Amino acid sequence: MIGRSMLAYIPVNLANLLASFGTIVILTRLLNSEEFGRYALVVITMQFTHMALFTWLEAAMARFQARAELEKDVSSHLKTIYTYTAGMVALGFPLIMLTLWALPLSSQMKSVLIVAMTSTTIQIFFNLGMEAHKAAHRIQRYSFTYSTQMLLSLTIGILLILYTSLREVAPFIGIIITLFVVLSFDIPFMLKKLKGGTVQPKKAKIYFKYGVPICISLLLASALNSADMYLIAWKMGEASAGQYNAGYNLANRTLEMIFIWISMAVTPIAVTLLEKEGLDKSKAIMRDYGASLLWISLPAATGIALVAKELGFVLGESVRSEAVTIMPLIAFAGVLNGLISYYAQRAFMLSGKTSMFMWAMIPPVILNIGLNLWLIPIYGLMGAVYATLMSYALGFALAMFLGRKLYPLPVPVRACFDISICCIAMASIVRLMPISPETPDFIALMIKATFGGVTYLAMSMLINAANSRTLLKKIVNDRRDRKQKEVTA
Repeated sequence: MIGRSMLAYIPVNLANLLASFGTIVILTRLLNSEEFGRYALVVITMQFTHMALFTWLEAAMARFQARAELEKDVSSHLKTIYTYTAGMVALGFPLIMLTLWALPLSSQMKSVLIVAMTSTTIQIFFNLGMEAHKAAHRIQRYSFTYSTQMLLSLTIGILLILYTSLREVAPFIGIIITLFVVLSFDIPFMLKKLKGGTVQPKKAKIYFKYGVPICISLLLASALNSADMYLIAWKMGEASAGQYNAGYNLANRTLEMIFIWISMAVTPIAVTLLEKEGLDKSKAIMRDYGASLLWISLPAATGIALVAKELGFVLGESVRSEAVTIMPLIAFAGVLNGLISYYAQRAFMLSGKTSMFMWAMIPPVILNIGLNLWLIPIYGLMGAVYATLMSYALGFALAMFLGRKLYPLPVPVRACFDISICCIAMASIVRLMPISPETPDFIALMIKATFGGVTYLAMSMLINAANSRTLLKKIVNDRRDRKQKEVTA
């Protein structure tokens, strides 16, 4: 079940991959380090604001769709969420603009923030539709709409940078233009789905009670992920913040996309099974889910650490030299970050005890800020990396400890052990390869990636790490059976 769902989400993840790397590769070349640093700080601020105001609505859409289907009241579920969203936007947008007007920021920063905050108040309507499509297993519609939005906004943003003087404002204008385009198709579709429904304040209270702890938890997780950017900008300047963000995103974003890909395939299935078939079925899916996360993310992190120097060629020169130095450790920090947000957090989500995740995030956030204040003046950007790695380790340990008290989230110890053996084999092969220092970075990267990837896959099949050989056989047999049925039909 997981394998088929993951395959169905490949197109949207390819679009996500292109958009994410396109943003890093192209913007670090088109913008200087200070402009890119400003852009990165605004993205983080925009995401933080979106979480604070709107994420409880997105969380409710994802979690309660299956229950609404069971109660045969999907239209009221949708109408309640969309109505309260419109209210939140009507209240939130003026408040955001007033806050920006009052803050003692430079005119450049204010201009970028105003456009970015405008985009996030439109983005919520797009996000609700995407969450509804995923929860209802409308994978093709979700994939096409989301992919279009990602790629078109990147394209328009780049064109605006090239042919106007908008600079770091341009990507956010690209987002706004694209949102109007895709919403002109998606909103009418969703309006049909909520036709005949009624706004139900009682349900809204349930959604709010469920979603607000998730909002607070995500805000804390965002602070854990991003507080170092503000502190670097404060202590070292916007240019250093841009260098750190480039290296962090190049390493961490790769892993985050892996976690998002598997999560978007599995989470709706786990929720549906829990609501309709009970705990045991849901737990079985989560066991395979945890093993799948490790099977893909650990070798990806190992690979990034091994080729960080060569991979740096994709970045602009103004950020490259500093960015590549932080990537190896950030890659492994990214695995911990992904396991916190996309695995351990599912225990709180599935149990409905989302407020407990909030408490799990407070100690690592405090540790992260304290370590950054201590280590950045001593070690520069690497001080922020050390703080991130230690804080994520604490966050994962606390989230798993508290989460397993609420939901029996499996701990894939055997899978982790087997996958680690495969990663060690991959690293050994790559390290021993006799590649000349004069070899162009791109060629060296391709050689190392190819031999490392083949080694990892071969070892995985040999020892059946995370049941990878068993899953591959099942997928092959399922495809063969389907073809036979089509022939005989």
